[in-house]
Amino acid sequence: METTYKHYDIRLSIDSRLEQVRVLSGALRGIGKELELSDDKLGQLELMMVEAVNNVIEHAYEMQGGNDVRVRVEYNSEVVNLIISDSGRTMPDAVHAETHEMPDPEDLPEGGWGMGLIHLLADSIRYIRDAKGNHLHVSKQLV
Repeated sequence: METTYKHYDIRLSIDSRLEQVRVLSGALRGIGKELELSDDKLGQLELMMVEAVNNVIEHAYEMQGGNDVRVRVEYNSEVVNLIISDSGRTMPDAVHAETHEMPDPEDLPEGGWGMGLIHLLADSIRYIRDAKGNHLHVSKQLV
């Protein structure tokens, strides 16, 4: 018998101000509760999302409010996908290059530590720049 998993897709949006990031954290904690995630898994997801959104605000939008930061949370019982989107500056290649090792701080542009943490915690990362802006896809396996 084949198992069918429910799939959920939640879309959130905040203004590009650091004080609004905590609203996203609260929403993600609610999703984690629904999925009955361990504190460890939920903490990893929250850290990845907060680091990514902070990077958008600090670097893509250069701390300027009035810009849209979108977070899409797709999940089922096996995986959580976070898609963080913005219309700001393009992310430098060195920051989003696929690696699962903490990069050398001397090689990182400003803000690279956050992406280093994301690389360590995520099971997969993909960055896309298209006509609609920047999209960072971060996945975390739950099983």
